[in-house]
Amino acid sequence: MDEQPSPKDTREFMAMWNSATADHLTHRLTGVLQDLSRKVAVPPLTEPQALGIAPVLVRAFQVAASPEGGVHAAIQFLAEYGGNTG
Repeated sequence: MDEQPSPKDTREFMAMWNSATADHLTHRLTGVLQDLSRKVAVPPLTEPQALGIAPVLVRAFQVAASPEGGVHAAIQFLAEYGGNTG
């Protein structure tokens, strides 16, 4: 079993925690997106397609949950990420 090195300080711990949390949420969201695409009027997403979209949505959710975020900030993040700033 590979042991992860211990974080040197709080900042490093938070970086490791955020990475592990984002990985978990991305994995979970990949399945959710596939299920959701089967229930709405779009072609079902393949696992690689859902895996490609999930990290971007996780980041948008993080933006929305931040103190200065919200739904508008998350949508703005997605618009900028997709190249649509209009």
